[in-house]
Amino acid sequence: MSRSKNVIGVTSLADAEPIAYGHVRQIWDRPGYPDQILKTIQPGKVQKFASRPAYRRAIDDIRYGPYRSFRIEYRYYARTAFKCLKAGRSNPIAEMGGLIVTDRGLAQVCEKITDRSGALAKTLQTLIRERSLDDTQVGWLNEFAKSLFILNVSVPDLHVNNVVFDEVRGQFLVVDGYGDKAKIPLRAFFRCLNYAKLDARFARMAEPGYLEWDSNLKKYSLV
Repeated sequence: MSRSKNVIGVTSLADAEPIAYGHVRQIWDRPGYPDQILKTIQPGKVQKFASRPAYRRAIDDIRYGPYRSFRIEYRYYARTAFKCLKAGRSNPIAEMGGLIVTDRGLAQVCEKITDRSGALAKTLQTLIRERSLDDTQVGWLNEFAKSLFILNVSVPDLHVNNVVFDEVRGQFLVVDGYGDKAKIPLRAFFRCLNYAKLDARFARMAEPGYLEWDSNLKKYSLV
C-alpha cells in the first residue's frame, strides 16, 4: 500500500507519471527540484522480494533487498570519482545525490541531464537514429570511451540507451548499468577482463554504415 502524500518526510509521486522506464527502474521528475530526477525500483521487482519466504527476506535485507543495485552504484560512483580526482579527468557517470523516501519506496536522487532548452538529454540511440552526430560530438563520445578505459569503470550493461549527451557541458555520460554485480568482481581486479567487456560493448553500440568502432584504436568514427 502506498503511503499517504501527507506523511512528513515522504515525497509523493502518486499524481505523477514516470518520464522514463528501464527494466528495473522508473524515472521521475523530482517535485520542486527541476534539475533533479528520482529513480525508483519497478513495483513488480519490489513485490517479488516481499513475496519471498521469511528466511530469504532476512538474507535479502542484509543485502538491501530490492535496492541492492543502489548500493552497487553508489560504491562505483564514489570509486570512479576518486579515480577521476587522481587522474584529473571528468567523471563519465552522471552526478548522484542521496536517497529519499517516496510513496513508491526508496528513490535515488540524480542529476537531470538536459539539452539547452531544458528537455531531457538525448540518448546515443536517439542521436544515431536521427543521424545527427557530428565530428565534434564523436570526439566527445571517444573521450567518454577513453575515460571508461582509463578509469577501469565496469559498465556491464552499457548500451545506446543509457549513454546520454550533455549538451550544456559538452560530454557524454552513462546514467545507468554501471557497477560490478558479480559476487566475485573479477573485472575490478583484472583490468584486461573489463577492457574486453568494454570493447565488446562499444562495438555493439556501433551502427553499420554510420558509426564505426575501431577496437585497435578504441575510438569511433563517422562513415
